[in-house]
Amino acid sequence: MGDRIQKHIYFDLMGKKYDFITDEPEEIVTKILETIKDNVEEIYSKMNNPDIVHVLLYLLLNENLEKLELKNGLKELINKASTVSHNKG
Repeated sequence: MGDRIQKHIYFDLMGKKYDFITDEPEEIVTKILETIKDNVEEIYSKMNNPDIVHVLLYLLLNENLEKLELKNGLKELINKASTVSHNKG
């Protein structure tokens, strides 16, 4: 497996320009950034002129909550599958 090439990614969010360096595939990063941009713009339009940091923090909290719920759901599913396979024999 060779080294992945690092590249600059440029991103415009709410009229501000951002850039960072990543070695992730550009199409994946672009898709993620577009999703973030859509979410930020949707939330921003529903709030009374919030600071962009508050919107991003809100999204970060929601993302982590979804991750935690997914992990817990997977643990539950594994436990159920384990119980079923033990009862089978």
